[in-house]
Amino acid sequence: MKKFVLISAIVFGTFGAFAQHEHAQVKKEKKAGKSDKKEAYQCPMKCEGDKTYAKKGKCPACTMDLKLIVAKK
Repeated sequence: MKKFVLISAIVFGTFGAFAQHEHAQVKKEKKAGKSDKKEAYQCPMKCEGDKTYAKKGKCPACTMDLKLIVAKK
């Protein structure tokens, strides 16, 4: 029983440290904001190939709503 408690404490302690590190990383990314990411809009039908637009709107070729795509710099 003592071995089980000891192994459980080690496993949960390791998991807790990993979760805290991940939480800190997510918090840091949120703090950085959108400056690290470039947002673009693209037609879901890809009427114009891989052409992207800076603003939301409609595709000039098929008039479908443009979808948000996020590309990291």
